Amino acid sequence: MTSQKPEFKQLEKRLVGESVVVGEYTVQPVAQLTGRYMTVGGETGEGAGAWIRATPLEVIVGKGEEEPYPVPMTNETQAALKGIALGGLLITALCWFVIIGAKIFGGYKEKKK
Repeated sequence: MTSQKPEFKQLEKRLVGESVVVGEYTVQPVAQLTGRYMTVGGETGEGAGAWIRATPLEVIVGKGEEEPYPVPMTNETQAALKGIALGGLLITALCWFVIIGAKIFGGYKEKKK
């Protein structure tokens, strides 16, 4: 019985979708496809599997004869979560400074008495 050992391969491609005309504008989506895939085959059969992720990058917008221009896609949820995490870290650091300062100055006042 001969069979192949599964070997994962890296997948990274830039996908450009079909143009869609909306009024006088032409819109074309662009995404990044990343992930891994594998195929395996042998006497008992063949198989394939993949883990992929498509991330929207931009939309290319054109109007009539004008030069098309890219409009980048933003991820508001990711930006909001980063802001919340950064705010939490800053508040934690401030609290630590206040606690340490209170212990230092509180101990200093007790020694003076």
